[in-house]
Amino acid sequence: MRRKKGLARVVTCSLSLLLIMSSFSGMALAQTATGSRIRGTVMDAQGAVVPNADVVVKNNDTGAEVKLKSGDDGSFTVASLPSAMFTVSATASGFKTTTVTGVKTVVGDTVNVEVKLETGATSESITVTGGAEVLQKETTTIGSVITGRQIAELPFTSRSALDLVLNLPGTSTPGRPRTSSVNGLPQGSLNITIDGLNVQDNLIRSGDGFFTYIRPSSDSVA
Repeated sequence: MRRKKGLARVVTCSLSLLLIMSSFSGMALAQTATGSRIRGTVMDAQGAVVPNADVVVKNNDTGAEVKLKSGDDGSFTVASLPSAMFTVSATASGFKTTTVTGVKTVVGDTVNVEVKLETGATSESITVTGGAEVLQKETTTIGSVITGRQIAELPFTSRSALDLVLNLPGTSTPGRPRTSSVNGLPQGSLNITIDGLNVQDNLIRSGDGFFTYIRPSSDSVA
């Protein structure tokens, strides 16, 4: 009888732990991947910086806006952004409002935007389609994004989100997915994160950087 009561207590504790873990899992799935930055400089037509300009960075998908002012060197930075298309607008006294469209962010990257203001009334506006004004100066890293439709339609049997990396340019898989390397780098130099959190098994990372202790299903990521 004592053994049965003890067993009942153990089962109860296990169920409680399972419920707690389930709650945390729900919270993790509700998070949105962020980590991108838009960094820019406001300048006039001659290339001189424009300090204290009013800057608005708008997410085209959600309509959310971040309003700030350029610094003394004309620069501004907006961090912790999701992968999306943005519109950047800037205006200052004595200048027309300039809007740069088509500013695309990718997780983990910094996008540089040069906003050039022309002399005129602030009620006048100029629209620039993102192109030469959207520059990548921060890093030589090459990034790729797999869209939601690709996640749903790519034919792979494991349905493990990590295995989606096998479809990216530069990934070599000589055998099992776990043997993969990226751009010829040793596995110990790889870093894998989910929502900005490191999920690698750090005990074996130096020899097997393609392994994580959390392997979410492709159906649970965006």
